[in-house]
This record gives sequence, C-alpha cells and structure tokens, in this order.
Amino acid sequence: MALGLVIPLLLALPQANYDPDPESTAGRWLVVYNANWPDEDGNGVNDSLEVAQHWLQKRRVPTDRLVAVSCSTWSNDKYQGTNAWEDFWDEIVLPLRARAISADNDQVLGILFCYGVPYQVAVPGFTKRGLDTTIARLWNLGERDRAGYFDIKTEDGYADLAPGETLPPGRFDPGEDRFNDTRTYLVARLDGTDKNHAMELVDMALYGDVYLSPEPGYYQGRAYLDTQYGEYSRATLDAGYPFSHWTFGESDKALAYGRGWLEASGFKVHWEPNLTEIGEPGATWTDGTPALSAPNAMIYEGWYNNDNYIDVWDWMVGSFGTDLNSNSIARLRNDVPGTFVAGALRNGLTAGVGCVDEPYTEGHPYPEVFAYYMIKGYPFAEAARICDPRLMWTSLYVGDPIYQPFRPLKPLILDTTPPPPLTIDEVQWTGTAGQWEISTHLNTTGKMPDLAIGEVRWGTAPGVINQVVTAEEARPRMFHRMTLENLPANDVVYFQTIATDPVGNVTGAAPRVIHTALETQNVVASLSVPQTTFQAGDEIAIEVALGGNDGFESLTTAEVLLTATHLGSTNFDIWPRLETDNALHFQSHNDVVRVARYPLKSLDPGTYTLVANVSSPAGTDSETLVLTVQ
Repeated sequence: MALGLVIPLLLALPQANYDPDPESTAGRWLVVYNANWPDEDGNGVNDSLEVAQHWLQKRRVPTDRLVAVSCSTWSNDKYQGTNAWEDFWDEIVLPLRARAISADNDQVLGILFCYGVPYQVAVPGFTKRGLDTTIARLWNLGERDRAGYFDIKTEDGYADLAPGETLPPGRFDPGEDRFNDTRTYLVARLDGTDKNHAMELVDMALYGDVYLSPEPGYYQGRAYLDTQYGEYSRATLDAGYPFSHWTFGESDKALAYGRGWLEASGFKVHWEPNLTEIGEPGATWTDGTPALSAPNAMIYEGWYNNDNYIDVWDWMVGSFGTDLNSNSIARLRNDVPGTFVAGALRNGLTAGVGCVDEPYTEGHPYPEVFAYYMIKGYPFAEAARICDPRLMWTSLYVGDPIYQPFRPLKPLILDTTPPPPLTIDEVQWTGTAGQWEISTHLNTTGKMPDLAIGEVRWGTAPGVINQVVTAEEARPRMFHRMTLENLPANDVVYFQTIATDPVGNVTGAAPRVIHTALETQNVVASLSVPQTTFQAGDEIAIEVALGGNDGFESLTTAEVLLTATHLGSTNFDIWPRLETDNALHFQSHNDVVRVARYPLKSLDPGTYTLVANVSSPAGTDSETLVLTVQ
C-alpha cells in the first residue's frame, strides 16, 4: 500500500523556554581546538574549530573563550616518541598557561578539548597518559625537559571514592580544590569517530538537560549494572561498605553497592551479577531472565568488558556511564573502537569516562561513584573528576562538561515539539548505477534541543513515495546519511526526508527529486506520461524534467516545444507555462533539476508533439514525445 506523502507537522504546542547555561558557568571554560587540523568534510571550516564553535554557539558562550593550539601531531591522537613531552609542552602547555592568565586564571573553571586535539601523551618510560587529565594540573607539570608525571599513588584531593563516608567534595572551587597550593582545572573533551559524532555530544546533552526526568510521564530510561561474582545481599554490602578497588573482589562489591544509588535515580534497574557480560550467551538478570539486550539504556555502571563492546545496547539520548576495564575508552576515534566506552560513545552514549591504557582497578574512574554524582545533580565534568582517583594518569572524560540532567529544581518539560525538518546537505551519485547518497543535518538553531532518527521515503511519483530507507545509524542524531539503492535508470525519483525525535514526534520535509540520468550525462531533458494515446476529455498528467549537474541556472537553453498542426501551433515554448502555478513543481535540493507535473485535459483530437531541449557548456540533451488524442 502506498504511504503517500507524510504531512509535515506544523501545528505544535508553544515552545517552552530553556536556559542552555542555567548555572552561568559555560563562560568560565576555555575551549581548545587544533588549528592544524584539516577540513575533512570540505565545507571550508577546520573540523576541530567547527566542534569548538558548535559548543560555544549551543551553550551561548562568547568566542573569546576559544583557544587555538597548533599541534605538530595533528594526524595522530597522541604525542609520542623521544620529543613527546617537549612537543606537548610547547604546543599545549605554554599556550594554555598564557591563555589562562589572560582570561583571569582564578575565574577559569575548566578546559574543554575538542576533536582534533591529541588526547594521549606517551612519554618514554611512562605508560600512556590522558592529555586532558594531565592538563588539569597545568601549573604543576615539572619542566620542559622533565615530565612531571607521578606514580599511581598520587591522589586527587577533589575525588570522593566512598560517598556517604565523609563530607562530599561539594561543587568545584578553583580557590579550594588545588594541588600543592596551585590551581587545578576541570577538564572534558568533545571527541569521537569524526567531527559529527563530537558535535552531537553537545546536542544530546542539551536534550537531556531539558527533558530527562525520573518523574512519571517524562523522558526517561533504564539503569544497568553488570558485576561478576554473584548477587550480594543488601546486608552484606551495607556491612562491608566502603570497599576499595585494590582487588577484583572489592571492586565487584563496590560496583554492586552502587545498585542503591542507581535505584535512587528513579529509573528501573537491571542487574547482571555473573561472569558473563550483558549481551553474551548465558547472561541473565537477577530475576533469571536472559540479559541479551539492553533497551532504553540511560545509566550504566559495570565491568569487565576489556577489548569488548557487545552491540546490544540501545543508548538513549542523555545516557551516561562507564565500564571498568584496562582500556575502556581506548581507540576513541576508530570507526569500530572495540572498547566499551569508546564503542558506546560511537553508538549513542552522551557522556562517559574511561582509560586509554592500563589503569589497574584502583586507578580507573569508579563507575558507581560517577553514577552517584551524576544522579546527585553534579555536572558531567565535576562528576567525572570526583569519581577519578588519579589525575595525570590514564583517564579521559568525553562529553559536554556542563551536562547536568539531574540538576536540582530544574523545570519539568515535556517534549511535545516536533523536530525541524532534516536539512539536506548533499545528494550525490555514488558511482554505482541506481545508488544515490543523501546527507542531512538537523538545524535546531533558535529552537528547542532535539535530535532525530533519519529516514528517506522515495518513489517514481509524488503520490506514491513508498520505498523506505533508514539512515546508516538508526538512532537519534544531528547528522544522517541515507543510501538509496536500485533506483530506476533515466527516471525522476521523488523522495522525502522524515525526522523522528527521541519521544516519537515526527516531521516530514517537502518532497525533492533526483534524476538518475545525471549518473551518465551532464544535462537532462525528459518527458513522461502514463500513456501516449488517450480519449478527448480524458485528463492525463505529463511530467517534464530539465536540469544539469552544474545547476539549472547554468542551462543556456531550457525549453519544451509544442507542435500541434491541427491547431496552427509550431514549436511553441510551453515551459514558461509549466513553471506557473497551474502545475505541481518539484526540484532537487540544490536546484540542479526542476520538474513540473501538468494536468493535460480538454485537448482536441489530434497529434501533439512535444520536444524538451536543454543545453549548457557541459552538453546538450533532448527528448521527443508524441501524444495522440482520439
């Protein structure tokens, strides 16, 4: 059955106001990008800068917070080799020290690193270290000729590794949370497989900031816990708390103790307590049912998925978590990282902490503490640092630093606003016959935060758009790519993009066209009717398409000539008439092709000859159609 055209949802409830910086802290962050990073997508902007600008724009931060660093290792994700520390010092440390001073150092809360800036420092004689958590101690790093790294026993005074046992650290205070009486900084990073994945971390965080709530009827998900050594009783856990992370057994109990904190989120908790991991054959929840998938995942704390990401997770927009293992966030920029947190970020996790190299159980950020402080309403960057026992070690915090979905007293808002229609960035032939790729983005500027699942429906007539193609990543995103296959040769294809947001609001865009003749020729002129012989008085729709790969305006000839000798008409150009309001008009997203569908009716008996002609510096094309009216 034909689906027909989806009617755009234009009637919506009034948009609620929201504040993208409710605690007025965004302007106290320095935003670092790599000035040497290339323009990978060819849109004229350095991709690292584009990520930085996206955060500034979405959080409404002045551009004077930008910090450009010029990294000689732009093609890699780390400083390494004999000159690693010196290069890191010259290219990262010194520019940031100068910028921090000029920005009133005592007022700077944190440093946000963007896609393109290396995230590891591999100095000979040391394990790989997190660049960001090294910079957290910007003023206590040794010297240019001597790496200031410490051993695993060096602790961070802002950490709280056993919530409830001592006074909580409170919100980060540059005047109080210091090391050897010198400034320290919060840090975070917007990064991932490419600049699109990095930018989406901001929009996903904004969506969670506004809509996520445990209150009944509001946007929410589930919490997941994965431990190893069986289900502990509450009495056993309460009697033994606090637990260290120095041994596997103690780590397991510490994670299991966190179940109570997950329950405090108000979300339903699912616990897999056995040696199997969620998604592995034989995994079961505590109620004995199979733990083979994790739908609606919003919070996760667990272990031990070393070099392992099982793709059974449905990460919801706004989700956060970590998995304690030896390389939880390694290979962050790989298309298939193969590590848990990096893989989760690749597949829709909004914010996560992890390690780029072996941290040992005691040196990895504590998953249960991270969940505790996020649920308590702390921003991501603060919760990440509080749960991390070591700075200048192997940790990395990836996500929007001021993401704060459980912020106390935030207003409750239902998402009743349909997303904006998908904006088409590019439609191009892939080089395979009948295969075209459509790239889109969701433009939410001036609107409520939103993301959408992308879809394209297509057909060979505007009323029969019934072939459905889902985006390559079928989850709510800002950026989508859809590949249409098996399109008919030398024909007009009508398509419509559909956006479905995280709670199911739907928007359909206006239909656009592709002409598949442009796979093999530079210009196209085509005429089409359901049949060429019909009776006087019958109504029949004629489809006319003219265009060229260089754009319709590049055509030096664009005409449709009508000859009907019985009416005394010879080579009369009817294209201007077809472009009037009497016809249905369609065009490609970039005005390469224009299509008119015109109802022919009340024609006198006789023969009608139509000739469509186009020409441009790139070539010519023509098509003739003879109609007989009986």
